[in-house]
Amino acid sequence: MGSKISVAIAIVEKGAKGNLTWILQAALYLEGFNPGSLDSIFGKGTESALSNFQKAKRITADKKAGKATFTELFPKQ
Repeated sequence: MGSKISVAIAIVEKGAKGNLTWILQAALYLEGFNPGSLDSIFGKGTESALSNFQKAKRITADKKAGKATFTELFPKQ
């Protein structure tokens, strides 16, 4: 029997702090959307970079990194 694994996707938004925010910042930077310093704090720079990334990828530009954003940043190979 096959088993299915469900993956929880966190939503990262302004004010968030920590490793997931740093990963988001680094991924945005590597995609050419500079969030400013990679400081693990979701501030104005990260919010602006995220919004620009979302618009460029034609996904909802809600300034929150959720499933659609992470799918674009980390596509399955």
